[in-house]
Amino acid sequence: MDAISLIHIPIAMLDTLTLALFFRRFLGRKFGSTSLYAIVYIAYFLLNTALSIYFPGLIVYYSLACNFVISFILYSGTKMQRVFCSGLLTAYLFVSEILTMIAFSFIYGVAPAINAASPVWYYSGAFVSKVMAMAITLLVSSRRKTELGATPYYYYIHLLIITYGCVGLSFFDFILVGQSGDPATVFHLLSEVVIAALSVLVFFVFRKFQEYAERDAYTASMERQLTRDEQMFRAMDDQTSEIRNIKHDAANVLTSIREMSARKKYDELDRYLGQVIQTNIDILSQSFTGIPSIDALLSQKVSVAESEGIIATVNVGALPMLTINPVHLNMIFGNALDNAIEACRKLPEGAARYITLNIEAVRDWLYLRAVNSSLPVKFGSGGLPATDKADKLHHGLGLNIVKRLSERYGGTLLCDYEDGKFTLMAQIRQDD
Repeated sequence: MDAISLIHIPIAMLDTLTLALFFRRFLGRKFGSTSLYAIVYIAYFLLNTALSIYFPGLIVYYSLACNFVISFILYSGTKMQRVFCSGLLTAYLFVSEILTMIAFSFIYGVAPAINAASPVWYYSGAFVSKVMAMAITLLVSSRRKTELGATPYYYYIHLLIITYGCVGLSFFDFILVGQSGDPATVFHLLSEVVIAALSVLVFFVFRKFQEYAERDAYTASMERQLTRDEQMFRAMDDQTSEIRNIKHDAANVLTSIREMSARKKYDELDRYLGQVIQTNIDILSQSFTGIPSIDALLSQKVSVAESEGIIATVNVGALPMLTINPVHLNMIFGNALDNAIEACRKLPEGAARYITLNIEAVRDWLYLRAVNSSLPVKFGSGGLPATDKADKLHHGLGLNIVKRLSERYGGTLLCDYEDGKFTLMAQIRQDD
């Protein structure tokens, strides 16, 4: 290896750092082991250097393959997100290299073919293109971790088409310069700069799309919450009306009891009391926590579950005067039970369907434990179940809401699945 070839080392190092930085910031690591990533990228760097020196014709294919393989094996995100990031990085590397070669051709007044034939210019151009790719990565990531959020797949497809359209235009511009046999002109250079700028602009357009998508998801979750609140308050109104009816009839009931007792009609009295209790048992037994809004919500969810053949049990220990916002508690209980009901719905005919909700307070903590029968659960990022719905943007938000609210109160949310049983455990610290 001659001395000039040593420049391959910093080139390969820049290429490796760009790859690691880009995927880390936009996808997030799948594994917690730092040494695993260090081993992979050291191996990538060493093989990149060797190929650049001894088999330079393979380096483009090697880089392209590694972009996709590394993103899919080592990083998080949906398949579409990983394809998008891999494609975007490949485009940035390619456009940066073409722009550098055309800029060198214009600056030094020689045809690109002559540039490529000169080791000094070739290696210098490769180094500058890697610096440019690193600069673009820092630019689009705003120098901080900016993981991609949930976004409809068609946004990715449309922008990937535009991105690779930029790659095609860049390559076409380079072919035109190469076929002419003359140095690149101002037109070629400016057109390549515009193409590079457009490929970078694609990511910022995507970020705007992502903001709109996240806003839509938030709006959809709030609409579902409002629907639940409306159902809850209707249940409260119904329950309050029935309690008023009991209160209104109490005098008549007591008068009848007194009369039958005075006349010593004990058998008739016993039957009458049985009828009164049976009539009002549903109302009298729906006090779970003593907080009307929460009791109404729990009653409504239990009613929905039982109407679908699900055995629903709510166990509440002695609760102090809760200082947690009732609206937040309703969101936590409502989403936890909605998730459990949905899981039971998916079970095959004849399978046991049950939900058990335990609520208790210990010192400054409120503990929630929901257990339900379930099909096998696949967990995604953050330790939460991954939604199996096609529209992942507008589904799978319920437990995310529970997690965020638990953490807001200094608590945690844990989910587990074992032997057909899904368990959700949340702890919430009461306000001071």
